[in-house]
Amino acid sequence: IVRTLGYSVDEIVQVLAIRAATEGLQLEQEAIELLGEIGQNTSLRYVVQLMTPASIVAKTCGRDEVTREDVEEVDQMFYDAKSSAKLLAAQADKYIS
Repeated sequence: IVRTLGYSVDEIVQVLAIRAATEGLQLEQEAIELLGEIGQNTSLRYVVQLMTPASIVAKTCGRDEVTREDVEEVDQMFYDAKSSAKLLAAQADKYIS
């Protein structure tokens, strides 16, 4: 068994900066830092997946650069996998089984 550790906020921020550059997305530093904090509490996959909807929100508002507010908005729209599973388990009686 190989034990692995989670990513630090700084490591998540580095990955996000590289990913943003690769995808041609422009993010304010505050937006990247917020994504790093969110990723520390959820997962790297979740925050990487938030980048595209945050970019769409920014473009809808007539901006090319993603702001902290865009990230906050899309984070409220979606659940990460653990939160989603917890919500489904808590409300299991409301779903067809």
